[in-house]
Amino acid sequence: MVTVMKKIISLCFLTLLLAGCKPAANPQVNPENLRILSLVTCADHIITELGAKDKIAAIDRHGRVLDSMQDVPVTVAGGMVSREMLRKYKINHAVIWYYQQNLIPVFEQEGVGVTVIPAVNSKSYINAVQELGLLCNKRSEAEKLAAKFRQTIPEFFPIKHKPVIVYMELYTPWKAPEEAGYMGEILSYAGGQFAAAGEINGTVSPEAVALAKPEVIFFVEGFGSVDELAGRPALRNTPAVKNRKIYAIPRKLVCEGVAPEELLNFFTDKIKDR
Repeated sequence: MVTVMKKIISLCFLTLLLAGCKPAANPQVNPENLRILSLVTCADHIITELGAKDKIAAIDRHGRVLDSMQDVPVTVAGGMVSREMLRKYKINHAVIWYYQQNLIPVFEQEGVGVTVIPAVNSKSYINAVQELGLLCNKRSEAEKLAAKFRQTIPEFFPIKHKPVIVYMELYTPWKAPEEAGYMGEILSYAGGQFAAAGEINGTVSPEAVALAKPEVIFFVEGFGSVDELAGRPALRNTPAVKNRKIYAIPRKLVCEGVAPEELLNFFTDKIKDR
């Protein structure tokens, strides 16, 4: 009898524990009354494209890379979110990256709904468009935006020629994107292939880049220069430097999921021009 009672008590305790761990459901908010805090630059872009920019009440500092966000308050820096800020701007929904889910308890305590955006690729981008369209009650606009993306970047984009070897540098010397990431995928659709992809902490060795003999070099606008890259010992003898095929990428295009069609066209034009 004692054993049975112990089992019953244990079961009740486990039930209460699990109930306490159950994530809170997203509060239902009328789309007309949405006040979104967006910590995802591509979401800023998508929501604007959907015609719902007025729903964005605040952004983080990265959103200012977009011209459309210059008049939206920047309230978050370094991923820090305060309850006071949420109340001040009357935030009732937040859009965050997959790696920012540690912020969810703060939003839940303030009754703020959350949309989590996963790492961006050709499939997840369309899902994000559809989810944000549903959130903002812009379903038909979302379908049009998704259709535009599918036309530009189909699921299978056959490469009929040998890929062009490309070195792409991000914000600091020898920091490069991952081959399997967003940039690598878009570049492959344009007919390119990274000379060397990001390894530990996103860096590559100068020797590996030199041995790959890149035909085209890209760097982020405002974070380097053609002359500085051309003067590096590891790059000065590459086909890209000899033929002066070194290009600055507009900073907004380096943000994952922002204008992917524009990024594809940019890559394609520069690679064809090699």
